[in-house]
Amino acid sequence: MLFFFVLDPIFYSSGTVKTISSKLDLGGLISSGIPDIGDLGDIAGSSGVAKELALYETIIGSRRCLEETIVKFNIMEENEYKFMQDAVKDFRENVMEIKKDKVAGTLEIGIYDKNPQKAKEMSEFLIYQLNKINSELNIQNAKNNREFIEKRYDQAKIDLKRTEDTLEYFQNIYGISPDYQVQASLKANIELESEIKSEQIKIELLSKILSPDQPEIQTQMEKIKVLKEQLNTLETSPFEESNLNMKGSPRIVLNFLRLKRDLEIQNKILTTLIPILEQSKIQEKKDTPSVLVIDNPALPEKKTKPKRVINILFFTFLFFLLSSSYFISKNRVYNYISRLRN
Repeated sequence: MLFFFVLDPIFYSSGTVKTISSKLDLGGLISSGIPDIGDLGDIAGSSGVAKELALYETIIGSRRCLEETIVKFNIMEENEYKFMQDAVKDFRENVMEIKKDKVAGTLEIGIYDKNPQKAKEMSEFLIYQLNKINSELNIQNAKNNREFIEKRYDQAKIDLKRTEDTLEYFQNIYGISPDYQVQASLKANIELESEIKSEQIKIELLSKILSPDQPEIQTQMEKIKVLKEQLNTLETSPFEESNLNMKGSPRIVLNFLRLKRDLEIQNKILTTLIPILEQSKIQEKKDTPSVLVIDNPALPEKKTKPKRVINILFFTFLFFLLSSSYFISKNRVYNYISRLRN
């Protein structure tokens, strides 16, 4: 029974954090910038929460996070580790405990230590590390998204400028101003082509975060298909006075109106990208906590291990086993010596 009394009591302190619906990814930016897309977090569902929890667990168990914790609390010196990798391995396996609840979207971060105050402080530090590293990753992700959208936006501005210059050059040569009837005949066409281009931009952005078989991608593709069918019907239908269309219009007028159409399309692209770009700039500059703390680590009042009852039973059994082995062995030796004497 002596072994039980020399074992150091171990205390456990833990804190609980919850995932936050992030708008820093491209899906969040698209949802914020394009209202008719809706919240893409609903598409991810529980898998999005599971991925976020997996990321949290990876951050906490990362070498960077654990090495900073080990250095801060002098664990190398206290436990006389020779190599940092041994300290990190032991910390992962025997000191730190992570519990995930995928349904609630929560993560419990716990620490075992002989000192209850130290267990509490280490658990608090791990939560701090999680928030710090996750915030850094979010900012970097927001920066990457902003650069991607900005590149697409800059290209759209170049295309718009080129279209404006071409239209101006065309008007300087021909001085054309189509009559009301011809302009009206192409109005629906321009609106349809602009709408198609806008939907294609949305698909281009969505494809960066969703697989082709996702319902949102399929919905956008179906929308484009319907719009293209309407455009094709408008462009190929025969000319009738009661049904204005493009077919049969003079070539110069037609070219002019096509340039007008291109101008409208480029403007539509810009109006689609501008709110997303502005949202990405805002998110990149945000300095808010990226992890929601539900329960802060508390100072443990009772030890977690060794368990008194379990240890008493274990050492009682061990004592009984050793005692039995001793008496059995002693009896056998005694009988053997007796036979030799006889």
